[in-house]
Amino acid sequence: MNYLLLPDFFAMALLVCLLLFRGRRERDDMRLWIAGLLLILLECAARIVYSMPNGLVMHRASHVVALDAYLLAGVMFLLSASPGLRRMPRSTAFLCFNIGPNLALLTIYSLDSRVASLYAVLVGYGLVTGLASCALLRRRWTYYAAVAGIWVPLAICTGTLHYRMAAYLDLSFVYMMCAIAFGKTLQSRSRGKIAVVTGFVVWSLCFLAHPWVSEVYPQWADFLNELWNMQKFIITVGLLLVLLERQIISNQWLALHDELTSLPNRRLFDDRLEFALARAARERHRLAIFNLDLDGFKQINDTMGHDAGDVLLKAISRNLENATRRSDTLARLGGDEFSLIAVDIGDDPRGPVSHPIRLPQIERIFAAMLRAVELPVALGADYDNQVARVSASVGVAFYPEDGEDAVTLMRLADHRMFGQKSERARVRKTGGTTPLTLRKA
Repeated sequence: MNYLLLPDFFAMALLVCLLLFRGRRERDDMRLWIAGLLLILLECAARIVYSMPNGLVMHRASHVVALDAYLLAGVMFLLSASPGLRRMPRSTAFLCFNIGPNLALLTIYSLDSRVASLYAVLVGYGLVTGLASCALLRRRWTYYAAVAGIWVPLAICTGTLHYRMAAYLDLSFVYMMCAIAFGKTLQSRSRGKIAVVTGFVVWSLCFLAHPWVSEVYPQWADFLNELWNMQKFIITVGLLLVLLERQIISNQWLALHDELTSLPNRRLFDDRLEFALARAARERHRLAIFNLDLDGFKQINDTMGHDAGDVLLKAISRNLENATRRSDTLARLGGDEFSLIAVDIGDDPRGPVSHPIRLPQIERIFAAMLRAVELPVALGADYDNQVARVSASVGVAFYPEDGEDAVTLMRLADHRMFGQKSERARVRKTGGTTPLTLRKA
């Protein structure tokens, strides 16, 4: 056994265990990444027993495990970095057809087989299968180029009896594709991206240089091996940085948005309202604030549960977003309360020429919001396919007629909204219709 590799193995095992614990709550791409690191950990274990004396069978078996684990890990990394490849129709069949010949080539090399005809058959089968699968699935030209880029150089290497070069060139190409894929998909300003892409590029170059250094400069082989081993730690550190950066971005987003509906929350709404008021004052425009409260929402929560209420809130939020202008800001302030900042609804009356509020525009916004709220919402099979309908009470305040600061305008819009809600309640008590209906879909 190569006991010098044990510290690397335990350090890698610790990092992978930490990522496994963290990755249970992560997205699919991170789970694939962790699967790749587990395969690299398997390669570390195989290399520990690779140099056992008087054990040819163990030597060859560990060599097979090490190289095949490297290839499968590269495929996992490539999948994690390529959302398009994961979503591709029949992607599993495509990968199996294209990975099979590569695994077979690495396996027969690791078993010290040097039968030229066997390598020729595998290379030919791999090239034909790869091109045929691309044609059947109607892949872009880049897929054809990747298949040819792998198998044509391998055909040259095996044809000139350079079997070691063929095996490691195969791995080098896969890991270079990983570097390119992560370079395209990770965020451009990510520091973790630098570590990840650099790690894969150096790893690919180590695979490429390994046969040449082993034959021409064997005194540098140990240095190259250490450089080779270092990349798994660089890439793992890069993954940790990517996770940290994603968490920071997520926390920043959650600080300004409602988690249930993804709408701006009160903090972001207040910031945008101050900005909109400053812009309206500078450009002498009017704006309006709509405060909206759902009528009948509490009844759904009380009779069907908060989960049904969440389904309804998310649907109403989407409907309201679709009904509002891109220039306006819609926010969920809490519970079943929403607010809208409608900008550029008329010129400031204090200007040299006084213009009235554009009432048709205000009425269109008002009517669109009410229609969006009153659309029936299917609650799904979990709620016996019932459809919920609610209505809304809406209060409006205008800048600058009703006030020139956010606190005054919000207070007045709330007052008018609650006034409308009280009026609706009075109408219902005297025989009006209820704002809530439940029926079968």
